[in-house]
Amino acid sequence: MAKKKIIVGMSTLSEIRDKGGIYVDKTRFIDYLENNAGTSVPVFLRPRRFGKSLTASVLHSYYDISEKDQFEKNFKGTWIYDHRTPLASSYYVIHFDFSNVSSDPAQVNRSFIISVAASISNFTDKYPEQSLAREELEPSLYKNATELLTKFLTKFSGNVGAGEYLYVIIDEYDHFANEILSKDKEAFKDITSTAEGLEGLIKQFYAQLKAYYRGNRNGGIDRFFITGVSSVSLDSVTSGFNIATNIGSELDFGSMIGFTHDELSVVIDESVDFSLLPNNITKSQIIQIMEENFDGYSFNRYSNEKLFNSNLCLDYLRKMLSIKTLPDLNEISLNDNTSKLRGMLNLCEDYVREEIVRAMFNKRPIVTELTDKMNLNSTNYFDKSQIVSLLYHLGYLTIDTDASREEGVTSFVIPNKVYEKLFLDYCRLSMGYSADAYKDLSSMYEESADITPLMEIITEQIETKLNPQSLGKFTEMALQLICDSIINNSRKRQLNSYIEFYTGKGFADVFVKNIYPNGHYFLLELKYLHKKDDSKSAVEGKLAEAREEIERYLEGTVLKEKVGNHPLDCYAIVFVGSVCRLCQKIC
Repeated sequence: MAKKKIIVGMSTLSEIRDKGGIYVDKTRFIDYLENNAGTSVPVFLRPRRFGKSLTASVLHSYYDISEKDQFEKNFKGTWIYDHRTPLASSYYVIHFDFSNVSSDPAQVNRSFIISVAASISNFTDKYPEQSLAREELEPSLYKNATELLTKFLTKFSGNVGAGEYLYVIIDEYDHFANEILSKDKEAFKDITSTAEGLEGLIKQFYAQLKAYYRGNRNGGIDRFFITGVSSVSLDSVTSGFNIATNIGSELDFGSMIGFTHDELSVVIDESVDFSLLPNNITKSQIIQIMEENFDGYSFNRYSNEKLFNSNLCLDYLRKMLSIKTLPDLNEISLNDNTSKLRGMLNLCEDYVREEIVRAMFNKRPIVTELTDKMNLNSTNYFDKSQIVSLLYHLGYLTIDTDASREEGVTSFVIPNKVYEKLFLDYCRLSMGYSADAYKDLSSMYEESADITPLMEIITEQIETKLNPQSLGKFTEMALQLICDSIINNSRKRQLNSYIEFYTGKGFADVFVKNIYPNGHYFLLELKYLHKKDDSKSAVEGKLAEAREEIERYLEGTVLKEKVGNHPLDCYAIVFVGSVCRLCQKIC
């Protein structure tokens, strides 16, 4: 049987099906949205690259009158094709996509107008009688997007017949707002301002949509579907758009976007021809890589299954099929960066940020409420529950369902290695450290399994990459970060490092895997002393601590399973200042 194509970046259902692309059937949720959402104005929130745009496209194709003749081509073979709802192909659909709106505060108003004009122009192509004339779509005619929107809605409402309504789809509603928020909090407040006479452009826009919603009065809009990442933008303009309901955290809609484990298994079966790959690449190996890097998301504490980031999974498979080997995970783009994480963490007080950062680094759950109320127009800083909820919406954290059910309160953890790496990069950036790439650690994956070069490189990096002020505040956490960075960026990429690795009996400082079939694995317990605290007894005390911890870790079943038949070398390592004072093999 011919394999289906993996098409990444194509966000319309018709394109994917026309080109023989793989599509995971989520159309049963169309019926859920109509009958179980409890709202005609749902907001569906998910982190980046989860497939929100494709979902918006599916709804567009399903409800748009102009695509009625394409219904069979688009939906034959899907669940909804055999369970069509009465509202299918019954709306005039206008589709806004705000992912292209500028995040430059000086350009945001004009680019917002241009984006709205483009969406209305697409609507005009299909429904010229119900839309604005071409000459009315010139962006320079309008002071802001709300003026243009008002003219369109007025024209539409006056030109449609009885029982004819508009379905408004807004994709990536908060994309540009989140970008602005991570860089300039005051600029964000300006565009979301609700102050009388000083309403921001977002408040004005959504207030006008609300005014034409027929659930409130006799307007021309009957239903909405809105996608985004976080609720902070809508929460900041609640008086402008308090008709919306966030359904992204509701249990019934948990797997509407993203892949379940069963769905990912089917995707691999339908798209990967293993006869074209090296024999050592197996389905179970691919799934294990994806579980570590793209899995782990839960959006309700009562969920029984974690989800994969679907676009990252597809991107990985596409790359693998292209190069005929397992891709470098650093080449799979999240389209996110440490500067954005730093910008978000700067929205809370220093003591809150420190608590969250330490918990994330030490892989301790962060216990707090999940709140949808994150109105920056009523406060200068987010409290703990608000900033954690924001990080959850952005994908940096997810719900630990087991701990949440057991403790009766919501616990949050980092979902996978992709976000763990992003967070560790943030920590390195915060301490002013940037590792040199391609250091030679070949002695570690040769038979000798010698870690001496690693210790020498750590010393060299501390002395050359950190200023004296940073060294004065140096901690074991910083030592772990440097060690991890050197290993994961070393020449030939034969070694994989894991900070705070859970052994089953506690968290080891650094665990190192070797991709060589018989290569040594390493468990490193790192201790640090400032020069002022240097003494023989202090070093011996740190050695005793490390030895005790290693002996406990060796009893952990998780560590034993991870190591398997590989030789495991355990080291107690004590640094004093920038110098490795002691490196003792424990086993």
